[in-house]
Amino acid sequence: MASSASAPESFDRAEACVDAVLDKVGKRIVLGLPLGIGKANHFANALYARAEADPEISLTIFTALTLERPSGSSELERRFVQPLLDRLYQDYQDLAYNQARRKGLLPENVEVCEFFMQPGSLLNSSSAQQSYVSSNYTHVPRDLLDRGVNVVAQMVTPALDDSGDFSLSCNPDLTLPLLALARQRRYGPITMVGEVNSRLPFVGGDARVPASMFDVVLSGPVFNEDIFPAPNPPVRLTDYALGFHIAGLVKDGGTLQVGIGALGDAVCHVLGLRQNKNLDFVDILEALQTDKPSSLCKLPLETGRFELGIYGASEMVPEGFFHLRDAGVLVRKVYPDTALQQLLNEGRISETVDERMLLALRDIGRIQSPLSEQDTRFLQTMGIVDPSYSWRGHRFLDEGGEMEECDLHSSKGREKLLGDCAGKSLKLGTWLHGGFYLGSTRLYQRLRNMPTGDMAGINMTAIDFINDMLKNPDLKIAQRQHARFVNSAMMVTLNGAVISDGLEDGRVVSGVGGQYNFVAQAHELPGGRSIIALPSTRHSGGRVCSNIVWEYPHCTIPRHLRDMVVTEYGVADLRGKSDRDVIVAMLCIADSRFQQELLEKAQDAGKVETGYCIPDAFTNNTPERIQAVFTQGHRPGLLPYYPLGTDLTEEEGRLAVALKAVKEEGRKIWELWPILRQGLKACKSDSPEFRSVHACLDRMGFDRSDNFEHRLEAYVVAGALVRFYDERRPLGETAENITSGAAHTQSGSAAG
Repeated sequence: MASSASAPESFDRAEACVDAVLDKVGKRIVLGLPLGIGKANHFANALYARAEADPEISLTIFTALTLERPSGSSELERRFVQPLLDRLYQDYQDLAYNQARRKGLLPENVEVCEFFMQPGSLLNSSSAQQSYVSSNYTHVPRDLLDRGVNVVAQMVTPALDDSGDFSLSCNPDLTLPLLALARQRRYGPITMVGEVNSRLPFVGGDARVPASMFDVVLSGPVFNEDIFPAPNPPVRLTDYALGFHIAGLVKDGGTLQVGIGALGDAVCHVLGLRQNKNLDFVDILEALQTDKPSSLCKLPLETGRFELGIYGASEMVPEGFFHLRDAGVLVRKVYPDTALQQLLNEGRISETVDERMLLALRDIGRIQSPLSEQDTRFLQTMGIVDPSYSWRGHRFLDEGGEMEECDLHSSKGREKLLGDCAGKSLKLGTWLHGGFYLGSTRLYQRLRNMPTGDMAGINMTAIDFINDMLKNPDLKIAQRQHARFVNSAMMVTLNGAVISDGLEDGRVVSGVGGQYNFVAQAHELPGGRSIIALPSTRHSGGRVCSNIVWEYPHCTIPRHLRDMVVTEYGVADLRGKSDRDVIVAMLCIADSRFQQELLEKAQDAGKVETGYCIPDAFTNNTPERIQAVFTQGHRPGLLPYYPLGTDLTEEEGRLAVALKAVKEEGRKIWELWPILRQGLKACKSDSPEFRSVHACLDRMGFDRSDNFEHRLEAYVVAGALVRFYDERRPLGETAENITSGAAHTQSGSAAG
């Protein structure tokens, strides 16, 4: 690691940077790359090319979530994807090691290990499957050091002032704890490479680091590229049903963690409805829970508006958190002092600095009277004591050179101590702690343009602070009141074991990531709950399969950590229940098409009594019932396909909904015949009701189709648009809407 007094070497060519690194560490390199968007792609590609050309170089790359530009696995998908590549990903440099890995062409002197893979993207890559490392997110720094990491290469962004500092921005998550653990172990040197991209948003807090952290910096215009976007997926009614059930578990004054994807978008949108369209929220939630006995979930239903607000503590910072910020929900701040936080929790003080705050801190023994030097430093850091005072042996020396006693006993003394701080808000309040972020172009633009006050409340920090309780548990207990950790799963067994990372045959879909951390943390936090969410069914090869299963060869979360499981049909509170009661609760939130088969397996195993019958209230768990709830009256208008907006155009947004549905329906022509028949009618019609369908077909290039196979595909797409796209549901803001809106605002300003 670079010396605190030294400036990093600077290069404007990746190849020259590789030369410098090889000079420092030799030809055996264990390279740590951040997960997601924070990788130094130019440096990594140049280093990989060097290793590919020189077999004497031994290169191990240890990373996670290697992103790549989308590609289509079918003709339909390729037609959809190609314009996106030209518009959203034209600047992005794919990582060469990933392309070689996909093709089975990694040289023998290069190994790529990931602890979390882009979900489902590498199921058929033998190299990726064999080199996968199953590890908790918080254990990765340890694993990196054990493997001998000697180079870390990370994308950074420069400070906007003249300090020369950098921000780790999107990825302080592993870099900070890795370097801290290396210092603790007195580990050998780690060469730090910073690839500077001024398009990366500057985030302060713990992510702000001095330039001296780096040994080598790679900078120049060629590295200032747009950040990899992950367009928001369409949110379907199943996702919204999950979102309503989860939103009814979130307590005012509490803490929230959610992830990226349709589920996270749905949860955040529905929490916004709870705040700003509360009657509609309550109406829909009650409709989803009609005739359901409250015994299935012990927690009281939370339906009120957020008066205290909630605080975000999430390894992944989803775009939906900023939606909640706008909605007035994500507004609860926490502070980096246990005693102060406890006083706030108890309502003995407010966030406004006054004499009562000084007295309360004194009364609980957090500060002394007269104040010590340490007390003074703490109070000034938090914005409680006037910064103009300088402590001098139980006295203050003010700017005028006068001495004041550091005594809290008199009102006059307290007033003098507060000075200009009186009536102002406490400093260092944080409404969001995060480990990394990844999202749409809109998210990155928002972070770049965020007002200073809002940005000051975000602290991107080390993953061990977010994901576990080992460091400063008392502070985390004080901050993380009524925590709700929401994570998705692939399947859950009837006895409450969770499968989130792999298939039955052992192939890895994604990874453990931080899910285990959050589940364990929920059990340790007073009032904390882990919420595992999943649709009750999935489509596979044109067939409907249950995501609630009797057994599975492995699990991600063992049953002894079972807590709360949510499907579109309700909430099963499993904590502390017997195996029999857990199984019964899980049956009650399973799809009714599979309930009897699952029940019989439990009865055959002697886990449920032979005479048990599923209560009538839970025997209508069908997609039709969910559809009926959401299609009544004005409800569809509350449930946009893209509640947070989208990088897609209007036609692309519609097509994404339709193509996803087609993929689930099947691939054989007889499976798609009903869709194809509807599409044929739409394609042959000049009716205005099909105008949007024709616009979508033009976007897919079907206006130029000149053979029978392409015409069949066009009919399938048209039929899917007619069958699966609900015109009553708003699309949500698209890239075109946002651009035209911005242009309108600018022209309006100019006219004004």
